[in-house]
Amino acid sequence: MTTLTHLDWQPVILLKVVRLPFGTFGGLSLNGGYLALDSERLLFADWTLEADERGENTVCDTGWILSALPDVPTKLKGAGAKRIPSGTWVLPYSDSLYKLYSAASTSLVRLIRRIETHPTDPRTLTALINFSQVL
Repeated sequence: MTTLTHLDWQPVILLKVVRLPFGTFGGLSLNGGYLALDSERLLFADWTLEADERGENTVCDTGWILSALPDVPTKLKGAGAKRIPSGTWVLPYSDSLYKLYSAASTSLVRLIRRIETHPTDPRTLTALINFSQVL
């Protein structure tokens, strides 16, 4: 295994608003990890990989070709990506930001499940009223 520990690995949050067919929203895709450039190829390493474990067998080529690591936050745009789809936001990693988006994603899923199973329940309607007032 060729080691990639010499690369400048940056901790990031990958955030993508998921769209379903016909343009409707499906939720959030959230992932923490590390990004680095190797000969203009943007590489992704899972959050659980320690620095000395990042090698060719454990790191993914994202499909993005960049001349430099992008300043974050940035939105990846264009075609040809494999591991990280176009439209994904690359955010600087912090525990508080990750927890915030994770809580938002969980809340959205709970609300949608409640609507799906109990659309006229008073608690569902109260949740919808509260949600609509926040936005």
